[in-house]
Amino acid sequence: LAVDHLMGLVAATIMGSLHSPAYYLPSDRTGAMHAHGAIVSAMLGYHSVTGMRSPAPTPLLPAVMADFLGQLLANDRVRDRRRPDEYDAGAEIEKLILQGTVSANRLELINYPHFTYRPAGWKEDLSLMQASSMVSDLAPIVLYLRHIVQPGNVLIIEEPESHLHPAMQVEFTRQLAKLVQAGYRVIITTHSEWILEELANVVLRSQLPPALHADIPGGGGDAALPANQVGVWLFQHKRRPKGSVVTHIPIGENDLYDSRFDDVAIALHNDWANITSRIRTGQ
Repeated sequence: LAVDHLMGLVAATIMGSLHSPAYYLPSDRTGAMHAHGAIVSAMLGYHSVTGMRSPAPTPLLPAVMADFLGQLLANDRVRDRRRPDEYDAGAEIEKLILQGTVSANRLELINYPHFTYRPAGWKEDLSLMQASSMVSDLAPIVLYLRHIVQPGNVLIIEEPESHLHPAMQVEFTRQLAKLVQAGYRVIITTHSEWILEELANVVLRSQLPPALHADIPGGGGDAALPANQVGVWLFQHKRRPKGSVVTHIPIGENDLYDSRFDDVAIALHNDWANITSRIRTGQ
C-alpha cells in the first residue's frame, strides 16, 4: 500500500513517464552481496566435484533480492554503459566515500561475475566478503550506475544511509542530487535527518548564483536542485483502516523539511536533563 501511494504521489513531479525502466536497490544490499558470494563459492565447489555428487538444493531468494542479483548478473559481459560525456557518479562515490574502487570481473571457470574492492593505494583486490559493511552496501549502487542504470531511468534506493557515517550520508545525498542534474530520476526511502537536512541545502543552493556555489563552506556547492525537482513525503502508520497516511512535507519557514525527527532528539535531551538533575539532587 505504501509503495502504491508513493508511486502515485511522485509520478507527476519526479518520475515523469512511467515507461522509463526502473531499478530497485533493497535495504539489505550487504546481505545480497554476501549471498552472491555464497552462490559463487557453491558453484565453484560443485564444479570441482562434477560427477561425484548431486548438487544440494539451493534456498530460494525473496523475489526482490532475486531481481536485484539477477540485474547485477544479467550482462553476458561486464562493461561500462556510460557515455564518455556522462557524469560518473560511481567514480565520485568511490573517490569521496569508499576511498577505493569497486570492480566486476567474470570468473572464466563458471562464467560468473566476481565483485571486488581495492582500497586506494593497494595493489591487490579484496573480495566484497572481506570488505566493510559500508563498502558492501555502496558497491551495488556503484555497479548499477556503471553497468545498468542510464540517464532517464528511475533508480530507487532503500535507506541509503545504511552503514554510513553522518558525513558520508551528506556526501552521498549530494551525489544523488548530481545524478538528478544528469538526467536520472531518483527515489529514496530514509530515516536519516542528515539526508533530509542536506536535501534542504541542495534546494537552497539553487537560489544562489552559480558563481557563488564554489565558495560555500563545507563543499557541495555544485549539488543544487530547484524545489520543484525535490519532493519529500512522510509515511505514518494508520490502524483503522489499516494502511499508511502519506503527507507531503514542504520546506518550512526555517528552510528545512519538518520530518519530526527532531521530536526524538528533543525527547532524548529532556530525558537526559531529567536524569542528570535527579543524580545531582539525589531525588
